[in-house]
Amino acid sequence: MNVLILNCGSSSQGFKLYARTPGQEPAVVIAGKAHNVATETQQAPFVQWTWAETTETAQYDLSTHARAAEAILDILQDTGVGIDAVGHRFVHGGREFTRTTRIDAFTLSRLQKTVPLAPIHNPNTLSVIDVCRRRLPEIAQYAVFDTAFHAAMPEATRAYALPQELAEEFDFRKFGFHGLSYQYVSQRTADLLRRPLVDLSMIICHLGTGGSSVAAVQGGRSLDTSMGYSPLSGLVMSTRCGDLDAQVVLQLVRSGLGAAEIEELLNGRSGLLGLSGFSSNLAEVIAEAEKGDHTCQVAYGAYAARLSHYLGAYFWLLGGADVIAFTDDIGVNAWQVREAACGGAEALGVSLDPVANQRAVGGVTAFVHAPASRTAILVVPTDEERVILEEVVAQVED
Repeated sequence: MNVLILNCGSSSQGFKLYARTPGQEPAVVIAGKAHNVATETQQAPFVQWTWAETTETAQYDLSTHARAAEAILDILQDTGVGIDAVGHRFVHGGREFTRTTRIDAFTLSRLQKTVPLAPIHNPNTLSVIDVCRRRLPEIAQYAVFDTAFHAAMPEATRAYALPQELAEEFDFRKFGFHGLSYQYVSQRTADLLRRPLVDLSMIICHLGTGGSSVAAVQGGRSLDTSMGYSPLSGLVMSTRCGDLDAQVVLQLVRSGLGAAEIEELLNGRSGLLGLSGFSSNLAEVIAEAEKGDHTCQVAYGAYAARLSHYLGAYFWLLGGADVIAFTDDIGVNAWQVREAACGGAEALGVSLDPVANQRAVGGVTAFVHAPASRTAILVVPTDEERVILEEVVAQVED
């Protein structure tokens, strides 16, 4: 059975095609990623993929996620490899979707209702699903939800301090995101430490080129996470503001801006792009900051400061962490971010090895803490697609 996994992010679209034979480890037939999808960077959009031990790169029109899906399906069509099932990462399932679901006309109508919960992500994924249903009409497709990992979060951390009747009417609560990544990285980290997952307290930093979040994970369960009712809150992100005083939004309303304008401002024109006025790409911002550009220095400083804030908060929440793990594109490649976040925390028992940290780039798995550190610091590439694959196979074989 060949299973295509499509991982639709806010500014990227990963894909992997697995060949699965019962009783054997799944084999990756082709894997790749569409970069700079529907976003503003100095770099042109492109797709890079590896097939038959050969890596290729090509520029495409990636102005929308639907166009990215078309490009990916064209690439797969050229290989001649068949597809038996498709699994989609779906960011926000709300309270209705807490487990993997097969996509049909009825499911789609229910998924459409979740669009306001994740206005950047869910419409993009729905557009990709539409492309796949049109081009692969006979193939079963499944939605796998990022919010499911956080569904059992304690009430004290998921509740907002709002009138209870209002919270219940609109389901205002912290849902949390990047759950597929947290599920994979938490187990992978336990394996690397050779310790049972149930015995570990960990802080996981999922730092992506579009969205980023941090989670406090104890015994494999989410205690708290930086994203909330939507993927807008928490860290400074590429174009999202992260945490913001609600009074700012009220002032924008009083100034005459409508809900759609404010939503586009906070989701699409804020974060690194808004702070720097230069780029939404952290690597580009860091490069300009190192050249002396003041606005980029402020943008990078704000990014690092917000990350440090959450690391400290979750270190306290957990009563100390056995491990801090960095994952996703920025987490595994930007050694500067890891240094900025973990540097100066020796009094807490967190000591980074600067040499090991600078060497840990390019998607490697590595320990980057100093020998004296009481808390392990790991760089762990994520594999959300593998989690989606396992969910899809479980549904197919059910």
